[in-house]
Amino acid sequence: MVMSRSDTLRLVDALQREAHRAKRELRAYGHPRPYMVAYLMRDFEQQWFQGRFGTLFGAETRRWRRCFADVRVGSYRTDHVRDGGLGDNSQKAESFNYSSLPIGTRLDGVVHGVWQLTEARYREAAEDLLDKQADSLHYRNENEDLPSFSKRDAIEDVSLPRLPEVDAAYWEKYVKDASAVGKKVPGVYGCDVELTVRHCQRSFVSTEGARIVDRLPLWQVLVNLELTSGEGVAVPWTLSHFVRDPAELPSVGDLKKEMRRAIQQMRQIASAPTLRAYSGPVLLGPRPAGLLMHEALGHRLEGSRLLSSGEGQTFKDSLGESLLPEPISMRDDPTLTEWEGKSLVGHYVYDDEGVPAASASLVERGQIKGYLSTRAPTGKRHKSNGHARNEAYERPMSRMGVTVVEAADPVDDRELKRKLIEEVKRRKLPFGIHVIDADSGETATKSYDFQAFLGEIRAATRVYPDGREDYVRDVAFVGTPLNAIRSIIAAGSRHEVDNAYCGAESGAVPVSTISPALLVESLELQSSARTPNAPHTYPMPWDSEG
Repeated sequence: MVMSRSDTLRLVDALQREAHRAKRELRAYGHPRPYMVAYLMRDFEQQWFQGRFGTLFGAETRRWRRCFADVRVGSYRTDHVRDGGLGDNSQKAESFNYSSLPIGTRLDGVVHGVWQLTEARYREAAEDLLDKQADSLHYRNENEDLPSFSKRDAIEDVSLPRLPEVDAAYWEKYVKDASAVGKKVPGVYGCDVELTVRHCQRSFVSTEGARIVDRLPLWQVLVNLELTSGEGVAVPWTLSHFVRDPAELPSVGDLKKEMRRAIQQMRQIASAPTLRAYSGPVLLGPRPAGLLMHEALGHRLEGSRLLSSGEGQTFKDSLGESLLPEPISMRDDPTLTEWEGKSLVGHYVYDDEGVPAASASLVERGQIKGYLSTRAPTGKRHKSNGHARNEAYERPMSRMGVTVVEAADPVDDRELKRKLIEEVKRRKLPFGIHVIDADSGETATKSYDFQAFLGEIRAATRVYPDGREDYVRDVAFVGTPLNAIRSIIAAGSRHEVDNAYCGAESGAVPVSTISPALLVESLELQSSARTPNAPHTYPMPWDSEG
């Protein structure tokens, strides 16, 4: 159960007292005292239900509490944090062992845990400051003209909205009934349906005077299917409904229909040929297009990465430069709560440094206009736009929240396909590719690595010059960011929301991407073929029933 308002305020008062005590009393001979102390505490309650082939496979309720202690040593001008804080997340650090705190409303154990955590964080910060000073004897700090941390007005806002109730009996029956769809369907060897409800209460206090409390409900229905053809070709499939309001989740009847449609599509993909390699025009559906923009562009516009010497810094010092075709714009606006009736899990009111969330214009009419920023300045006229985020114990870094891709001259789906076929004919290619859906992606941004991105394709077709389409399987799209995004030919008029988790140095955070379909002039696809499965040694139990 989440805490009452009175218990929450008692906890916040205790945290704020401890922050001021730490700033006042923390000292080590020969080392500076902290100039600022802040605590970001999250109280989690999670309920999880899993059905498998019509049975209840698992059910669990769990509560835990995690805290990030920001003990700043040095000054706002120059402190111990370097490289945008990207490396301040090691599970080998002593402080990691103290980042989990007692749950409940008794404060003595909580305050003791915060003391342990703060003590460790101070020693680590003092050591990091010495290391930073020693490095300055050998290497020039490219960010030495920028302050380490910007001051912000303190905010006090305690918002405790009522969180939705979880009817355990209803959801146990829901996952059991839905997972029964896969039973007695030939070739379906995996059919799991899960509901995960994670309610989070976040408390932020600082010696600057901030007192912020808010609550976030996250509800996700996740379906994992696996079908194997007679030739041993395995096709995995995932369906996800990830929302902030459980009223948006499908009924069990609607989910069953969706699962049956997916199984039919999986059969078609299982019998399709493997596409070994391809380079040419690709029509990306709205979700794959959003994934491309998120991986190829979004991560490279995170301000924290521009402060790190270990990053490729693709778009550093690029404000005002042309990046995308002129009609394309992109912004990140975590203040948005919904899009066309669908809630956005990337929404938040304040970031994890206590700064109000704001819309960040990243690309306008093809030109780079800004970055996702935290309180660590990326320029002399810097002001945080409230994009500092973390999962639990990691230092918050600039992250996407609700990313919106738009075009000034969109076209409908039919026209996008016509343009794809036109490009195929112009280049005298045997076919083009239509990526209907994609599961996940990843990107490399480090300076020592290849500047590339990868997207796992779930469903794709070859589109022939006469308009025919047929499925291909075992394929992923891959490329270098500049080549991919600069070759966008056209954008669709229909947007789709993709709610998901995004992982990076500061942990896994919920994000929303809103994008139209995009036609890309040139994109490379590579094979992700799997070794065919051997046949089962004897039938599944219900296959033998008479």
